Amino acid sequence: MNSRTRVLKAVAHEETDRVPFDYWARDDVTRRLMERMGAADREDLLQKLNIDMRHIPVGEHHPGFEERKTGVLGGNSESSGQRFRMHGDGTFENPWGVVKRLGSGGLYEEWVRGPFSRDRDLDSFGWPGTDIFDSVEAIKSRVSAYGGRYALMGRINLPFKMCWHMRGLENFLCDMLLDPGYAAELISRLALYEKKRGLRFVRAGVDIVGMYGDIAMQDRMLVKPNAWRAIEKPVLAEVFRSFKEENPEVLVFFHSDGDITEVIPDLIEIGVNIINPIQPECMDPVAVKEKYGDRITMHGTISIQKTLPKGTVHQVRREVRERIETCGKGGGLIICPSNLVQNDTPLENIEALYDISQRQI
Repeated sequence: MNSRTRVLKAVAHEETDRVPFDYWARDDVTRRLMERMGAADREDLLQKLNIDMRHIPVGEHHPGFEERKTGVLGGNSESSGQRFRMHGDGTFENPWGVVKRLGSGGLYEEWVRGPFSRDRDLDSFGWPGTDIFDSVEAIKSRVSAYGGRYALMGRINLPFKMCWHMRGLENFLCDMLLDPGYAAELISRLALYEKKRGLRFVRAGVDIVGMYGDIAMQDRMLVKPNAWRAIEKPVLAEVFRSFKEENPEVLVFFHSDGDITEVIPDLIEIGVNIINPIQPECMDPVAVKEKYGDRITMHGTISIQKTLPKGTVHQVRREVRERIETCGKGGGLIICPSNLVQNDTPLENIEALYDISQRQI
C-alpha cells in the first residue's frame, strides 16, 4: 500500500496497514532536523520520516506590486527571505495592503494595519484581477512529479482570516455583528480569489484542497457561531461545492486552531472531509471520534503546546500510540502535530512522533 492509497483509504474510513502521518514544522526546525538526520533536502527528510502527504505550492503574481517591492525581509519568520514593500518604520507590506512587523527575535510577525483599518470603502483598494495564480499546467507539473505515490494537498486561505488582516480583527468582528452586509461583501470578494486558487488545484489533480485560517481560540469561537453561520458559512459552502462539481472525488480539508466543536456539524454539512488540528488542549479527540468519526477524518491531534515541547520521548510515543488506539480504528485519522512544530521542541521528540510510523500498532 503506497502513501496515497493509505491516506485515501483512511479518509474513506477503511482499515489501512498503518495510520497515515503528515509533517508540519517551522522551516528553521526542519533545517535542524535535516542536519540531525542527515537528510539531503526536505523531500529526503519526509521520506526518512515516512510521511504520507505532500503539499503543493502555488504562486501569486501581482505585476503592479512587483515594482513597489523595495527589500528582502530578514529574520526567521514564515515570510523571511521574501521581497516586500519595506517601510522606514521597520514594517513591511504585502500585495494585499497588509502591513506587519517582525517581533522581537525575528521569529514571528505582528499585524500592524490593513487597507480597510480606517477607510471602510472597499473600492478604495486596488483589487487585483483573479488571474493572479500559477497556471493549471504549472501546478500539474508539480503534481505529476510525485507519480501518484503520495496524497497531495493544495492550500487556500480562509476568507475570514483574509478579512481581518485587511480590516483589523476587532473591526471585522464588530462588522459581523453590527454591519453584516458589509462583512458579507468583504468575505465574498476575498472568497472569489480562494475559489479561483482552489479550482486550479482541483484541475491540476490534487487529492485534497486545504482551507487554512482560524475561527476559534482555546475555549470558544472567535465569533458567535450564528454570526459565522449567517455570513461565512454560505460562502464556504459555495466554494467547496464548486470544487466537488469540478471533481466529485476531491477532498476538502479545513484548518482552525482552537475549539470549533460548535460548528463541526456545519462543516460536515458544507462538504468538509478532513478537520485539522483537533487541538488536544481545546478539544477531546476521543469525543470527536465517537460523535463524528464516521463522517470526518481527524488530521493532527498531537500536542505542540505540551507533549512535543515539554514531554519526554516516552511521553510523545505514548500520546501517538494512545491516539492511534482510541481514534484510529476504522480509519478517519491522520497523525500530525497540531500546528507547526516550534523551535523550542527537542528534535528527539519530533523523531519519536514519527518512529511509530515505521511499525504497525
